Amino acid sequence: MKTFLMNSKNPARSAVIWNMIASVAMAFQSVILLVVISHTPGLGIVPAGIFSMGNTLNNLFLCIGKYGVRTFHVSDVKREYSFKTYKIARILSVLTMALVSVLYVLYAKTAKNYSIEKTLIIIWMCIYKLPDAYEDVYYGEYQRNDRLDVASKATALRFIINIVLWSVLLVLTRNMVMSVCITTTVTIIIMFWFINITRGCLNKTTETSLDESGKQTSGSILRLLIATLPLALATFLALYIGTEPRLSIDKLMDDSSQAIYGYIAMPVFVVQIFLMFILNPVMYKMSCLWDEGNRKQYIKETLKQSLIVLLITVICITGAWLLGIPILSFMYHTDLKPYKYSLMIMMVSSGFLAFSTLFQVLLTIMRQQKTIISGYFIVSIIAFLFSDKAVSKNGINGAVVFYLGLLLFLDLIYLLGYVIIVKKSDVDS
Repeated sequence: MKTFLMNSKNPARSAVIWNMIASVAMAFQSVILLVVISHTPGLGIVPAGIFSMGNTLNNLFLCIGKYGVRTFHVSDVKREYSFKTYKIARILSVLTMALVSVLYVLYAKTAKNYSIEKTLIIIWMCIYKLPDAYEDVYYGEYQRNDRLDVASKATALRFIINIVLWSVLLVLTRNMVMSVCITTTVTIIIMFWFINITRGCLNKTTETSLDESGKQTSGSILRLLIATLPLALATFLALYIGTEPRLSIDKLMDDSSQAIYGYIAMPVFVVQIFLMFILNPVMYKMSCLWDEGNRKQYIKETLKQSLIVLLITVICITGAWLLGIPILSFMYHTDLKPYKYSLMIMMVSSGFLAFSTLFQVLLTIMRQQKTIISGYFIVSIIAFLFSDKAVSKNGINGAVVFYLGLLLFLDLIYLLGYVIIVKKSDVDS
């Protein structure tokens, strides 16, 4: 296993391929598990709704664990902060993630009348995401050391094992609590095993190096947490924007409605996934372009990535129009014909979501975290104030249209911010 993870004949090509595999596995694990739940006798649409809500919450709380640091970490080309600083900061954020997620689910048990089974499933699903947050700091350092291939292989393999194990357990036991407990325990073990056998990517200098100040202190950790706080908040609010319609459905409708919304919302991340296939390998290159003051080439790369998003979005919308409803209805064993309009709106939203992700990466490279958080903060307030109203008036269709409007407004804010910042940097230079 160590040989497989550490040795690549062509690390750059391997990084692209395995990053693609990891991204697909990460994105489609929830899709596959929803299919398994929907087709397994004794489970069906209500457990699928519980799983969908749990998956929404654990991804939301994962933002606390990752703290939005990965892009900042990888683009820290001057090594302002040491790996040790990043690691200690990540331990603190992961512990916070665990505490917040458990407390929220216990609150929801009382406030939203969650059953014991639903409470246990969602708590364990939140714990299941803890390894994703912790390993990310190691794999961010691997990427900073030009070993994205190692990080991608380890991530892909762990996700594939999780998908197979969880699916088999669901079919054999027909018990969601037992399945998620066992899978979570196994993925934690695999995560520590993979980190241990790939530590060769972290030489002694990397592991013990100090920050620019010349010494490792709690002050450097605090400075890092403060510097990346806008990114953490932005990432959390970005997920919150997508989560709020689901929270409204959880509050005003039933688990079956939650499952249906989850089915038609499943493809929303497709364009974003394909974007990350291409964006992750060039992220470091774009960081160097901005750091070197090569604004013209940086803008060209931005336009190139934007055209890719647009092209993928058009292809996905066309595919969804022709085949989306039949495929989803078959996958989830549910008649989704009444929701074709909602599905198409969701596919348009997927393009806007990918653009917001692209702009967040670009603005992070440009060290404009305040612009990122400002956009998400404004849109999150709108989501908090009007989501319940949209769902109460128009149900699932209201949630879908409302989500589209939120993303469109967010993209306009970021586009304006990007243009202003680039023009200002040209004047300053």
